Amino acid sequence: MLKEIKVLRNLQELDDKILLNTKEIERLPKVVQELEEKYSSEQESVKNITQRLEQNLLQQKKLELDITSNNQDINKYENQLLSVKTNKEYKALNAEITHRKEKNADIEEQLIEFMEEESVLREEKKKFEELFQKDQKIFEEEKAKIDNQVAELQKKVDELEAEKLKLSKEIPELLYRRYQRLIQHGNGKAVVTLSKGTCTGCHFRVRPQIMVEVSKNDRIITCENCSRILIAPK
Repeated sequence: MLKEIKVLRNLQELDDKILLNTKEIERLPKVVQELEEKYSSEQESVKNITQRLEQNLLQQKKLELDITSNNQDINKYENQLLSVKTNKEYKALNAEITHRKEKNADIEEQLIEFMEEESVLREEKKKFEELFQKDQKIFEEEKAKIDNQVAELQKKVDELEAEKLKLSKEIPELLYRRYQRLIQHGNGKAVVTLSKGTCTGCHFRVRPQIMVEVSKNDRIITCENCSRILIAPK
């Protein structure tokens, strides 16, 4: 076998590994992103429920203050009843007292509704916080694991690139440049095998003479269609 063909075959095997690892390096951050989106969604849910609960408590506080204010008015009017001199004044004060009591009854109904809603919100908040804390731990563990995987893969790619560079010195520079151009423009495939008379790079049916020449392994033959370097199967 021609030395250059052997080197080119080995270069392609290295590039196949580099491509495989590089694709995995590109894929893994997307997994982290998906986990982060889920984590962020749960974080947003906790934030929204917390805001709703805060608004609920503020409304309850406002209603309680309204009740206190009405009670103060009721007490004031009841004290004034003791000193009224006319029936008209008496009726007017009684009307104000009744009005304040009716307002308090309505407010108390609203307050009960807000208190019931508060109970539901607190339960939801607890549920989402527990889920958020659980998934936060999972996210951090998975992210650390993936970060380590990416680092290991990158280390492997660097080692393969160094091995490839060393191997490239064993063939003429012009041939290596040609190989690199094919790698860049051929979807990572510069050297491909013939399978049943077909180029496995572009599925082009080669001429019988080309098949014979490739099988000899004594010179570099390229596909007439895609220009990739053709080699015989191992």
